[in-house]
Amino acid sequence: MAIDKAIKFVKRATTEREFRKACYKAPSKEHLMQEIGFSEPEFDDAVNMQLVKCQTYEQAEVYQQIRMWFLSL
Repeated sequence: MAIDKAIKFVKRATTEREFRKACYKAPSKEHLMQEIGFSEPEFDDAVNMQLVKCQTYEQAEVYQQIRMWFLSL
């Protein structure tokens, strides 16, 4: 499922610096999403699903930063 792919993407983006660097090399955000297999709404859903699980402000801030990072691609 595409939402599963989006969740895996979000989790990797929060922990793997090299993965984020590889994402910057994609020709466009749309190309990256198509290559990995999810859409922008599915990405937002994945971030929101992770935010619900957060127990501290610091944990939530990580996911908010990933959301901002993704918008800047």
